[in-house]
Amino acid sequence: MLIYGNGTFLQCVEGESTDVEQLLEKIKIDSRHKDFKILSNIKIQNRLFSKWDMGFERLTEESIAQAPGLNSFAYQNFNASYLTENSSAVDGLLSRHRSEHLDPLTREIDARDKLIHDLQRALAAARHQNEMTSLLIESLLASAQQNIKSSAHIDLCRNVLKNLKRIER
Repeated sequence: MLIYGNGTFLQCVEGESTDVEQLLEKIKIDSRHKDFKILSNIKIQNRLFSKWDMGFERLTEESIAQAPGLNSFAYQNFNASYLTENSSAVDGLLSRHRSEHLDPLTREIDARDKLIHDLQRALAAARHQNEMTSLLIESLLASAQQNIKSSAHIDLCRNVLKNLKRIER
């Protein structure tokens, strides 16, 4: 996760320890990076930003105002000195990106995926109900043609009808 604002970058890097250490060494020696500081170095079991390959946010006064938990944080505070001294601000800035639905495109895709999943389930339920209805009708027709009035057949029809009514609810 990479956040940029007020001339400052804040980045959270996740991965295998050796990969992260190699990347940090490259960043340290890259002349484009000034005032490079590691604010936190912790081992985690699961990725904190699993929905992002490389997320990016351009921090603005608007995005700060809309962020829950950052009421007292001001855009001018987004600088290396302030962030070094205020780990809660860093946590607040990064924690917003742990949500699955921060990115509007991701939110839209997730909503469409959920809709597709719900429609697939509804279609499967309708097909199941249709199969049960067909079974009931075929059974009734067969018994009427053969003039069968067995209690087992009547019980089968009752059970199928009972399940159909349960599905409708």
